[in-house]
Amino acid sequence: MQLVAGSDDDDGAGRESFSGAPPIAVASPSVLGLDEAIETGLVQNPDLVALRQNEGVSAAALGVAQTYPINPWVQIQVTPLQHNTEGGSGSVGHYVLVMQTLQIAHQQQFREDMAASQLNQVRWNIHNAELLNMAQTTRLFLWALYQRGIRDLARLTAEQNQQLLEISQRQLDAGTITNADVAIIRIDAGSTRQQSELAEANYQTALLDLRRQLNLPLEAQLELTGELTALRWKSARDAALSQIGSVVQMSDLDLTKDADLIKRLTDGRPDLMAARADITTAHANYNLANAARTPDVQIGPYYQRDDFATLFFGFRTQVDIPVLNNGKPLARQRAAEYQQRHITWQQLQDRAEIEAIVAVDRYERARKLVNAARADFRENLPAELQRLEDQFKANEVDVLRVFQGRTSLIQNRRAMLDLLNELAQATTAVTAATGIPPKALVSFASDEET
Repeated sequence: MQLVAGSDDDDGAGRESFSGAPPIAVASPSVLGLDEAIETGLVQNPDLVALRQNEGVSAAALGVAQTYPINPWVQIQVTPLQHNTEGGSGSVGHYVLVMQTLQIAHQQQFREDMAASQLNQVRWNIHNAELLNMAQTTRLFLWALYQRGIRDLARLTAEQNQQLLEISQRQLDAGTITNADVAIIRIDAGSTRQQSELAEANYQTALLDLRRQLNLPLEAQLELTGELTALRWKSARDAALSQIGSVVQMSDLDLTKDADLIKRLTDGRPDLMAARADITTAHANYNLANAARTPDVQIGPYYQRDDFATLFFGFRTQVDIPVLNNGKPLARQRAAEYQQRHITWQQLQDRAEIEAIVAVDRYERARKLVNAARADFRENLPAELQRLEDQFKANEVDVLRVFQGRTSLIQNRRAMLDLLNELAQATTAVTAATGIPPKALVSFASDEET
């Protein structure tokens, strides 16, 4: 699934759509990856489910616009009780009049154009909601992975400190360390145990937020697959080119020079396409108001028979005379509304380009930091902590050295998790600002290997 750049006159037909035949997701998946989370959110999110119903309403409104709004009418008059002093044939006087209102200034076409553009706008609004839903689901999923990493780190620290406390108790009994050293270790063990409990609570809160986004029941088991450390991020330039299908080669990601690429991406954003459809709606509304200045014509056949049995056949027509209201005020209002929509779209496009530049710049800076720090992150933290513990058992280092070394290792691992979280959040910002789906930006290392 992807969003591609569109043109002004594109009505969305034939495009790959999130709302058209969405994939079927399991109602309550127990194991959830990033792709499964995105698919589930697109299908089950309550806001999207409700918003998609607008398309049916707008489609029905188009059917209304395609139906001529004025029916013919018939008028019949019969006068059985009449008196003619000059005599007569005794026939009953009556007449029949059939009239049809004709709109001769193409009002029907303008109504259809307006309803069609409104339907197009609704569809683009649905696409935009789906895009933002993808970005939000990705953000919550990666945030949960980050909180799980923090929890695992805090849990490992608490376990290591508890083991260190047990070792120090034995060394105290043997007289190799002092009571002060044991007290320090005991305080640190209690503190890390509380931090571990807090980290577990934060992780469960992140899962609750993800459940709410995906509309999953609270009682269902939920296990997230993947790790932040296993994610591999692609450059924004390559991801952008893969979406627009361009073969243009660019030397670097200097966005001030790659303005055409950013413009090409933002042109296809669903909210911009919805704004363009709104312009089309306003223009059709103006055309309708301008056409309404031409009065409707009522015309129809006429038949009459008087009491002398004389038959009359002919036509009758009726038309308003635009003297008091010639329709110009309404046409001026519609013209002003069209101008307003056009300016709104221009400002939205300018803001979209700035948002895309800022989002991609943030993403690339975070990606470079992660790539630079990834080599240090490959060290096995449990093994490093175990090495310190072994040295403490052998009385090769004192308690302060153990704490210093352990603090440095944990802070290094926490800093790397924070970098990965910043890059993960920047990824969702790129998706929301440019329309590039998360799958084009990030993948798990196992996926690349396969």
